[in-house]
Amino acid sequence: MLRMLKVGHNNLIGTLPDELFDATSLEFLSFPRSGLQGTLEDMNIAKLTNLATLDLGENNFNGKIPESIGHLKRLEGLHLNNNNMYGQLPSALANCTNLIIIDLSYNNFNGQLTKVNFSNLRNLMSLDLIQNNFNGTIPESIYTCINLVALRLAYNNFHGQLAK
Repeated sequence: MLRMLKVGHNNLIGTLPDELFDATSLEFLSFPRSGLQGTLEDMNIAKLTNLATLDLGENNFNGKIPESIGHLKRLEGLHLNNNNMYGQLPSALANCTNLIIIDLSYNNFNGQLTKVNFSNLRNLMSLDLIQNNFNGTIPESIYTCINLVALRLAYNNFHGQLAK
């Protein structure tokens, strides 16, 4: 049973193969800085229900994070930084209650963060959303993440008053 797949820092071409998503025992899927492309929406990512870490950072992925991300109940680390992803964060992200690290920095995500109920993410220690196009106010639910030690929101379009 394949549990860990680390293929980072290579010069790969194309997308992740569909067959990869049949490896339902995978707990660690890591392809950072590998030259990959495609959209998460076209992948059967929800089949990887044992996944604890998904690292697709520093590639050429585009599109949105699918609502099906919420099926990954064991997910602890989500690294999609430095891609060309866009759209609003799916509300289903709040269903990934084991998340410790979310790194979505250096993309083109937009919209308001209030769609995600961060109060469900009690284990969250690091939230990195730097250099995107988020707007609106910073949701109060972020402040309920009692284990949060790193919150990076710079270079977005937030406005309004910080919660008291």
